[in-house]
Amino acid sequence: MKYLRQNHFWFLTGAETFTLGLIFIFTGNFIDRPPNAPDFIASVDDPPFAIALLIIGLYVMFSCFDYLHKSNKDLIVFILLFVWTFYLIIFSIHDFSAPVLMPKFTTLFIFFIDIRILLEAFWSNPD
Repeated sequence: MKYLRQNHFWFLTGAETFTLGLIFIFTGNFIDRPPNAPDFIASVDDPPFAIALLIIGLYVMFSCFDYLHKSNKDLIVFILLFVWTFYLIIFSIHDFSAPVLMPKFTTLFIFFIDIRILLEAFWSNPD
């Protein structure tokens, strides 16, 4: 529990990633495809992507119960930034391909998760 208190931010971000995977699994078509959007937009919430999110979320959460060495922390930061930036790009393409050119709540929410990960990566203790 000592390390969980120290790594609580990464644990919560892993839980958010795990929850996104659960949402994609339990929601049949979470990301719809607007008429002008590319075809791949509707496929990024399919089961393979959802299972990858579940695995990444579990890996990050279980890693937080032990001391995060620099290499493991760098891997966690890279994976989380990759995943959340990927979905930020997908949701942005989705929103700007829709008839109303305005970002939705999900896109803004993911944007702030991405910014939060970057700030924590640069301003946390460099163990």
